[in-house]
Amino acid sequence: MSAWLVDNMIWASAMMLLVLAIRRPAAYLFGAGPAYALWIIPLFRLVMPPLPAIGAELPALLPAPSLILALEGTAAPLPPDGGPGQWVPLLLAIWAGGAAVFLVWQWRAYRDFLTRLSLSSRSLGGHRGLPLIESEAVEGPVALGLLDRRIVVPADFGSRYSAEEQRLALDHETIHHRRGDIWCNLAALAVLALNWFNPVAWLAFRAFRADQELACDAAVAAAASIEARHDYACALIKSASRHGMIAACPLNHADQLKRRLKMMKDHNKSRLRLFGGAATVAVLAAASATLGSPGLAHPHPEGEGERRSERIIIMNHKAEGGEHRAHGDRTHSMRIRRGADGELAAPDCDGGQATNVEDGSGNERTRIVLCSRGDATPAERAERLQRARDRLAGDTELSAESRARITSSLDREIARLRGR
Repeated sequence: MSAWLVDNMIWASAMMLLVLAIRRPAAYLFGAGPAYALWIIPLFRLVMPPLPAIGAELPALLPAPSLILALEGTAAPLPPDGGPGQWVPLLLAIWAGGAAVFLVWQWRAYRDFLTRLSLSSRSLGGHRGLPLIESEAVEGPVALGLLDRRIVVPADFGSRYSAEEQRLALDHETIHHRRGDIWCNLAALAVLALNWFNPVAWLAFRAFRADQELACDAAVAAAASIEARHDYACALIKSASRHGMIAACPLNHADQLKRRLKMMKDHNKSRLRLFGGAATVAVLAAASATLGSPGLAHPHPEGEGERRSERIIIMNHKAEGGEHRAHGDRTHSMRIRRGADGELAAPDCDGGQATNVEDGSGNERTRIVLCSRGDATPAERAERLQRARDRLAGDTELSAESRARITSSLDREIARLRGR
């Protein structure tokens, strides 16, 4: 699960960088709406589940040799190696704690905003089926509420804005509600919480909010005359507000004012531009779904050979009424029966090459089996056994006698593989 999340977060960050790079050219070519829709791609890449493997017969690209140790018998599993893996729980705890702190901060900020709003709110009726509220807590019109949807305007809204400016400003906020932009903001905050440590995500969040406002401006401009666009531009200037991160849709941030006014002047809507924008978003979303997907298998370049792996099974056999039982580690268990000649049957290596080392006699014996697949050389197999031997030598769960017996048997097999 953690590997899937890390992989998706890395690729989602790559998609954020891509959208940051192409959002302005896309807005110029296709319009503000399709440019805003590009932000679906990082979200889609972040939550996308692993795709099913394409062809089980295709090995992974340039796989590293893997060593799987399966301890079976009365001994406990091998202690984990030291190294980077030991920091994973700590890093996960820091990441989860940071995400929780961020979400709590956002929740408290939003709750404080609602408290300030309630202290000075007054109903003004409605606009296009949405309740209209006046409050001193806002500097410009705001679309507010996920379920209890409403529009909040500043206390001087009636005196500072002309009648046409009021209508256009309220239409802007109505469009936010109809398109579900407040829900989109909530999703964006959740993505930012997961990426609180990532500067790319912070840049992407601000760009996402700016593109959201531009797309809403474009929707207003599409239905407005030249004169009405002038009135709407005046409303934008009067509504310039400080940047905030509340889960609402303020009409205008001052730092984006120049770009929004230019878009109002140059806006041109056509079906061809919309179709081109939709096609671009679809192609990029499909590409992001396949790039780096852990479920996709890739063919080897010619001559690379098949995937190589080793599995070492160490079995402590004790007689139990004619049977020998080998208890597995955390993942599986197996039962070993005597063959017709009374010998212990070797575990199945699934078609791979088996190297057997056996120590002890009578009803208590230890068998070490190295299952090798691929074209590993004797020297490479000896190296794998040496690593297993070094780990076993430090296993305090094994008795000193068992440890000495097993390591001695492994030493003999390592020497044989190395031709000593």
